[in-house]
Amino acid sequence: MKSILFLGDSITDSGRFYSDDGLGHGYVSFLSMKLPCRLINEGFDGFTAADVKRRLNSFLMNKPDVVSLLVGVNDIPAIMRNGSGLESFSRAFDGILAEISKYKAIVILPFLFTRPAELITWQEYLCAIIAEEKKLCEKYNIKYIPMNDIFRNNSFTESELTTDGIHLTPQGHRILADCWFDLFSRGL
Repeated sequence: MKSILFLGDSITDSGRFYSDDGLGHGYVSFLSMKLPCRLINEGFDGFTAADVKRRLNSFLMNKPDVVSLLVGVNDIPAIMRNGSGLESFSRAFDGILAEISKYKAIVILPFLFTRPAELITWQEYLCAIIAEEKKLCEKYNIKYIPMNDIFRNNSFTESELTTDGIHLTPQGHRILADCWFDLFSRGL
């Protein structure tokens, strides 16, 4: 049986410590209904790229066949406070990809919505992080899902997709799970 390790922040975590199966109530849980594999959710609320990198070796002790990663939004406040924050993010993200590229891997690019209005000021930093993640995914030949573009170009309103501009509603999680499954089904 294949195992898939999911790494990331609160979007991946999605209440996993409060769910009976440890998968949470988000996209990982939705994927468990579609995949005949062992799914391991190691998402942590508030995690940045540096947090994932720091714990990566312990996560990889699960010996997964596939690794999925979604991280970046929690790095934005640090980048906003510190002009060199993008370089720190890039080093941490590069270190993660160097390790997970030894496995089959999928990266979910981060996303934000435009409400509340405060998040509009985050958009330029989000674009910089997305560009950096794309560049590094291409460096390591890792496939990625452009969720920010996907969420912007669908028929749902933001209120149908997000609870607070960052976290997803069940509908948002379903869309993310469907996109992940489509990419996975085409082969890594």
